[in-house]
Amino acid sequence: MNLKPLFFFGALAVILLALAGYWLLAPHQMEVATCLVETAPAQRVLAVNGRIRPRMQVDVRSAIGGELIALPFDVGDRVTAGQVLARIHDAPETAAIAEAEASVQAQQAVLAQAQRELSRFEALGQFATKREVEQRRLAVEEGERELSRRRASVVRARELRDRRVLRAPFAGVILERPVDLGQTVGIESIIYRLADLSSPEVTVEMDEVYAAEIRPGMEALVSLPGQQRQIQAVVAHIAPRVNPTTGARDVRLSLGDAVIDAPSGLTVTVNLVIEQRERAISVARSAIIQSSGDARVRIVLGAGIVAERRIDFIDWPAERVIVTSGLEPGERILCDPDAALPGEEVKMRAAD
Repeated sequence: MNLKPLFFFGALAVILLALAGYWLLAPHQMEVATCLVETAPAQRVLAVNGRIRPRMQVDVRSAIGGELIALPFDVGDRVTAGQVLARIHDAPETAAIAEAEASVQAQQAVLAQAQRELSRFEALGQFATKREVEQRRLAVEEGERELSRRRASVVRARELRDRRVLRAPFAGVILERPVDLGQTVGIESIIYRLADLSSPEVTVEMDEVYAAEIRPGMEALVSLPGQQRQIQAVVAHIAPRVNPTTGARDVRLSLGDAVIDAPSGLTVTVNLVIEQRERAISVARSAIIQSSGDARVRIVLGAGIVAERRIDFIDWPAERVIVTSGLEPGERILCDPDAALPGEEVKMRAAD
């Protein structure tokens, strides 16, 4: 029996087992993803939700209650400034106008007769006494005053009737119409809710902690659902008071001349640029270990040894934060601080 092949294969198996054991038992350098620390332009951005609101919005109400006899518009309709929106039953006012106009006509006849009498007596010359002429002149003056008073009554009656005609105070879109034709409304009833959507704004309820850093004129980017483009906006107004219920302040943003097709009340994403720095170190928040108010990162030293380093950063609700001390450009930190412990030797690779 030839033992050489058996001996060869046995020796080869022993060598392979030894190599496998060495590979398993020998220390290995763990490969970890690292992020390069570098200076670059950085921003502090606050991402919040806002809502589209009209530049102007008004509840159209009637100054006089009554039955609605004309209601020509519905939700979504566009109206022009001054256009008649609704009419309320005005029979009493119409009757009053007719009566006042008839009274004016009657007084015009009385005045015309007084004027003719004055002219006749003035034409008599010396055959008419001064007293008779003066009496006719006073009758004409009284008639003119009475005619003016009755004409004023017509104007007042027409004004009362006009108060039953509701007109659009500005051009806009009907957002709501809570009433129906034939319904009896009062002075508190909302007939229409009218809005000017030509230059909408965005309102944001801002937590009072962050609102303290908001200033008029700050820039922002507004994103509408389902649209790729971002609309530039500017902070136009900050409410002077904090809502005691929500702990928030209302911030209003102007969209300038941007033309958008969005319904009132639509939820949008707003990115407010709080601060811009030309040169700053920023790192991902996920790379920071926070404990008891202390912030640290795990840095890889030149020999590939992991160490912890204390840092200071501006705590802001964003995925990346600005580091103010503790790191220098060119250093590398663990992108995932749980990837290796301090003192371990690692092999670095750039983060994807």
